[in-house]
Amino acid sequence: MKDIMITAEDIRILAVLNDTVAAKDFEKRMPFKAVCHDSGIDYCGSTAIGYFNPLETQAGWKNGDISIAGGWFTILYGDEEHSKKYKDLMVIAHIDEEYLPLVHKLPETIHVKVDYQKDSSIQNNKE
Repeated sequence: MKDIMITAEDIRILAVLNDTVAAKDFEKRMPFKAVCHDSGIDYCGSTAIGYFNPLETQAGWKNGDISIAGGWFTILYGDEEHSKKYKDLMVIAHIDEEYLPLVHKLPETIHVKVDYQKDSSIQNNKE
């Protein structure tokens, strides 16, 4: 597990990258950049399809999960309770619950950068 920093506009959000095959493949793309759009339950942006282990996919998500699958990078922030109908999700990271309010502050379209968390003394804007 590795700490990562998601930067969108002027907001920085901490997350933890997991140990899946897809997460390790995603690391090779960092610093990763994408333009993502808000659907009302997630921010989603297109990306190249990477490597993953089909046995590590799941149905549904927890709010705060970050997924990369089927050519989409997705920050999932809502509708967890109805998410089981979505199959074959490849979760690569998770945003801690305390940082989820920051996701809700983001505009409809965001320019996202994901990189390793390098500063352990990060001062975030969690008002």
